[in-house]
Amino acid sequence: MQRLQAFKYELMPTGDQQRDMRRFAGSCRFVFNQALALQKANHAAGGPFIGYVAMARLSGRA
Repeated sequence: MQRLQAFKYELMPTGDQQRDMRRFAGSCRFVFNQALALQKANHAAGGPFIGYVAMARLSGRA
C-alpha cells in the first residue's frame, strides 16, 4: 500500500525580504505587461504570434 504525505509551509519573511519579494513581483508584472503590449501591437498590425525565443531576441534590441 502506498502512503501519500503532504506538508504545509508558511513563509515568514523579514521586512527586507518582503520588500525584495514585492520588487521581484513588480518586475515580473512589468515584463509581462511589456510583452503583452508588444503582442497586441503586432496582432493589430496583422503579424503572427511572437514566440518566447523571438520575444527574448526583440527585448535585447530595446
